[in-house]
Amino acid sequence: MASSENPFVFGEIIDDVNFVNRTDELSQLVRDLADGQKVFLLSPRRFGKSSLVALALLKLKKRHIHTVSLTASSYSSYAQFLEKFAEKVLRAAGPWERVKDWATRFGRQVKPDISINMTTGEISLSLGKGAGFDPTPIAPEVFALPGELTKNAGFRMAICLDEFQQISRFNGGSVENAIRNQVQQQREVGYVFAGSQPSLMKEMLSAKRPFHKAGPQMFLDKIPARDWKDSIARHFRKRGRTLDDPGLDTLLASADLIPYDVQRIAHELWDYSELKDKRKLDASDVKAVTESLVTSQSTYYEFLWEQLSARQRAALQAVAYRGASDIYSQGVREEFHLGPASSVQKALQSLDSRDILDRYKGNYFFLDPLFPFWIRKKGA
Repeated sequence: MASSENPFVFGEIIDDVNFVNRTDELSQLVRDLADGQKVFLLSPRRFGKSSLVALALLKLKKRHIHTVSLTASSYSSYAQFLEKFAEKVLRAAGPWERVKDWATRFGRQVKPDISINMTTGEISLSLGKGAGFDPTPIAPEVFALPGELTKNAGFRMAICLDEFQQISRFNGGSVENAIRNQVQQQREVGYVFAGSQPSLMKEMLSAKRPFHKAGPQMFLDKIPARDWKDSIARHFRKRGRTLDDPGLDTLLASADLIPYDVQRIAHELWDYSELKDKRKLDASDVKAVTESLVTSQSTYYEFLWEQLSARQRAALQAVAYRGASDIYSQGVREEFHLGPASSVQKALQSLDSRDILDRYKGNYFFLDPLFPFWIRKKGA
């Protein structure tokens, strides 16, 4: 890597070289998927869930396990989701000569439009049924496809359904039933149902829902500060720069140990050091970069703030200034005019549903850790 290339990556899938920690989770996920387990991966947004799954699938692919990845929130309808599910499964199971018999059988049952590019061998599929089409009757056939292919073609498969909580938008509980009924019969196929809204995922896994006790649950914790320190210091050191310990502490505190934001601030700090041609960085440099990031986001934060009710704003101010652990105390409620504890709870839940706050180990936290900086600056 050239000395001037920024070593910190955020906002995209992290590769093996830039991965920090998660060794236990990665090993467990690879092992479970290879064994055909159905795993539920719960994580707040920005915790590195998608990168973890992508790396697990890459390692499985090297073991000649066929892999498929879909993000439920990418599709506007149940029919489109089913269409892409079948298309990606058929592509992963290829080449065409291997799957053509089962694709033909699937085509007779579901009646999609299937085409194959004779140059690349890629399969494309379209249900082509129109806007009013109800895909519910064919869903079992679609979700049964991985099991049929692996059982009859003699290979294993691992499938990731990311943002899995979003399937509830498609067709209520019937989609959960359709998936559960089929995947539980597929011994040669491992599934990871990954969700970035843990409260919704836990609701989906509750009693009386189809996925109750359907498989092991894995919850991503924050990566420990010591691992981040080692990684960040090593990247700077390898490129002839240093960030002192107070600077590292300030960076991690500003990012609240959220992987996306640790990488984001470190990325901006690296660019800052290049522009300033600074070789030795400290806490003042981290603060300058953080303040610059907050300023650059101020228009968005102001717009978001204007959409909130007075009670929601007060709750965010309380969390920003006093932290979430004491927000129900009488002193904090009186200081920020929050009203009774029940009103505080409703405000926090509404902010959770808007993806402004989330819960981690029982306490609410800002999904964007720079937002509280802006709130405090606004109130100064």
